[in-house]
Amino acid sequence: MEDVDPGLSKIILVHAALGAGLSLAASLRTRGPRRSAFLLALGCGLPAVGEVLATGLLGLLRHRTQPRIKGVPVAIVLGWYAAIHGSLTLAERALSRLPLDETAKRRALPPLAALVGTSLDLALDPAGLAAGLWEWSGEGAYAREVEGPNGRRGVPLVNYLGWLALVGGAALVYERVYGREGGPDGGRLPGLLLVPPYLAALLWAAARRSARYPLYSAPFAVALYVGLKKG
Repeated sequence: MEDVDPGLSKIILVHAALGAGLSLAASLRTRGPRRSAFLLALGCGLPAVGEVLATGLLGLLRHRTQPRIKGVPVAIVLGWYAAIHGSLTLAERALSRLPLDETAKRRALPPLAALVGTSLDLALDPAGLAAGLWEWSGEGAYAREVEGPNGRRGVPLVNYLGWLALVGGAALVYERVYGREGGPDGGRLPGLLLVPPYLAALLWAAARRSARYPLYSAPFAVALYVGLKKG
């Protein structure tokens, strides 16, 4: 199976690198060098291991953009970092507005971040599959009407178990190491950087006249609204 057009791969890589760079810059400004480096390692390292397992040992999917290392596109790893950082920051900012004590907020942070990131991918993954950015080796129970480049339809539910585990796991490790030291406000930029791919997925859904994907990704939209509002 051929890869996507090289020009498209370059556009995706540049966008992912720009998003990750801006996300890291925002983290350095709000979290400081030590916490930012730790979050960068988590946000890139954990998903890289998961992607290598999924594409290699388990053979669940194949990515079709370049450049790839061990079957995993560099853009995907950078995108994971931006998604994890953005989801964590939106969850932090949303929790800061709730009348909960600090212990409750710390406990709620990992599952809320996992919910935010996974709900975002409920819109992103079908759109990416339809665009031919990747293909699953088997049929999936979610988005069955979307056909990948290899003729397989849908997104396997294991994809979303992976999102819950990776985003929630990264948030849990970060919270256990650093807690909410230095305040909950990670700035608005990490959340804002998730808006362009989300809007692209919504435009794809609108072109298909499907209200399912905006509805399923509503938790992300709510967290985005709450996390970006002033006050």
